[in-house]
Amino acid sequence: MSQKESRGITVQRLADASSTLGIALLCGSGGLERPIRSQEVVKPGLVLTGLQRAHGDAIHVLGRAEQEYLAVRPPPEQRQILMDYVRSGVPCVVNCWGLAPLPALVELADEHGVPVFTTIKPTGQFIRELESFLDAELAPMEEVHGVLVQVHDLGILITGKSGIGKSETALELVLRGHRMVADDLVRITRDGADVIGRGVPVLGQFVEVRGLGILHAGDLFGQAAIVDCVRLDLMVELVGWDDAPEVDRTGLDTQTVELLGVKVPHILLPVRPGRNIATIIEIAARNQILRTRGVNSAERYEQLLLDQLRPNGADSE
Repeated sequence: MSQKESRGITVQRLADASSTLGIALLCGSGGLERPIRSQEVVKPGLVLTGLQRAHGDAIHVLGRAEQEYLAVRPPPEQRQILMDYVRSGVPCVVNCWGLAPLPALVELADEHGVPVFTTIKPTGQFIRELESFLDAELAPMEEVHGVLVQVHDLGILITGKSGIGKSETALELVLRGHRMVADDLVRITRDGADVIGRGVPVLGQFVEVRGLGILHAGDLFGQAAIVDCVRLDLMVELVGWDDAPEVDRTGLDTQTVELLGVKVPHILLPVRPGRNIATIIEIAARNQILRTRGVNSAERYEQLLLDQLRPNGADSE
């Protein structure tokens, strides 16, 4: 059902997001394919003084303190420090406060292919924004085959075998005023205790309907009918009526599926001609909202039955 992908980006991704991050590439363009695997952002003061080894998977950020430390070194010592630094496997360096990198750093960065960026942002602000960017880029991720829709503000992932009617069900939900997130392939990432779902690049909200071909939900129903990403609150798995295992008919047996370490409520929904799956999914969404508010119809029904079966006067004994 899903395909896990190990996360990691290259410095090129940083360069592509330069307008978002407020950075500009100054030198070292030959190293744009260097990998970035850590969400940590490093201030290399101890590295430059020789007291700590360089973090080879993390972005390094130079602030005023590091620049001043280097600037007062005698030229031979300064060059040796920077030579050791760029050879340590650092993926890239960002200079904050709009400070120009030292000429020796520019020369060595170009020679050894270590990209050096600059930003006018203060060090603390830039590190916070960069960490937020890296959290999104390097978060654990899976790609799941299915359709993701937003129903009553809940993100619902509809899965099932090919041809069982996932896309058609999603389009009917959109016709009823709900929103399409992704069809066929859904990319999910972890954000704290939440799982976030979105479409993969290119596919997005394009939908394949057998007999009609490739359609785009936004073109058909307007941009209000689509949304880029949602929190995944419920998974509905469509199965053939005859293929369905024993289904809980009371709703007391709550099922979950684990996605990226988070347990998501899971419903097994048998499909057959004449059964309106879109309506049932709408009801499932409403029921899930009620359950999050502490209202459980199945448990209340069970309690009523138990009260009826309890012998008269049992409460008084």
